[in-house]
Amino acid sequence: MASITYAVVVACTVLSGPPREMPEDLVQSYTLEGKIPVADMFVDDTGPEGKGTHYKYAKENVQGFVDAAERMKRKGVNLKVDNKRMWIFSALEKYPLLKDSRVGVYGSMEPWFEAVALVHGAKEAITIEYNKITYDYDGITTVTVEECRDGSEHCTNLDAAFSMSSFDHDGLGRYGDPLNPDGDIKAMEETLSQLKPNGVLYLTVPIGPDVVVWNLHRRYGEIRLPMLLKGWEVVDRIGWDEAKLTAEASWRQTYEPILVLRKPAGKTTPDEL
Repeated sequence: MASITYAVVVACTVLSGPPREMPEDLVQSYTLEGKIPVADMFVDDTGPEGKGTHYKYAKENVQGFVDAAERMKRKGVNLKVDNKRMWIFSALEKYPLLKDSRVGVYGSMEPWFEAVALVHGAKEAITIEYNKITYDYDGITTVTVEECRDGSEHCTNLDAAFSMSSFDHDGLGRYGDPLNPDGDIKAMEETLSQLKPNGVLYLTVPIGPDVVVWNLHRRYGEIRLPMLLKGWEVVDRIGWDEAKLTAEASWRQTYEPILVLRKPAGKTTPDEL
């Protein structure tokens, strides 16, 4: 993908940088009263001086991603490849998008999964990010999380959604998002409310024994994974290995199968289930 990855990054709206250490008054909430251990790897992706970033991709650069996605779709999938970029093609082959669907892409720094959605029949891919994103391409719309929470029409009645290595970061401040021990769960609840009934979410998060790596990401095991999936119907797990849910492993080498989730018909929020 290196040959098609070109972007311009400029300062955006003012955001405070993340704290180097997990705030003491939030430790019990992040760790569920000490049930989940904490590891350390600090990352600040809020841009220069914590002012945020603005990734910009010109039309010809986005077209490069679309062409690459089309080639991979024609080539077919190889499930032996332990990679969510390949597994998403398997997931979409087994659970295809509706024709002319509107697909939300939660968390994006390059238009790869937007391109994947378009070549699989989506009419529109809506990128939803904390920072500003500009993808100059017909069929891709970009909005911020704040705009969605303010009621943007782009974030409602979605037919499907992708969240690839995104929600595990929510609430840790790495990307300028507000600190929130339940930021990941809130993101899943918001996605549930933004999908149509029977809408499908293709989700990846790191899977393995529970840990909060401050402020890199969370890893989901027997404790937090059920919390994350509350309110969703688990349709399938592409690339899933049950043993890895509890097997000791380094959090530096993530295992991220694709969870195919469906919003139950007639349900709006997890509390209704």
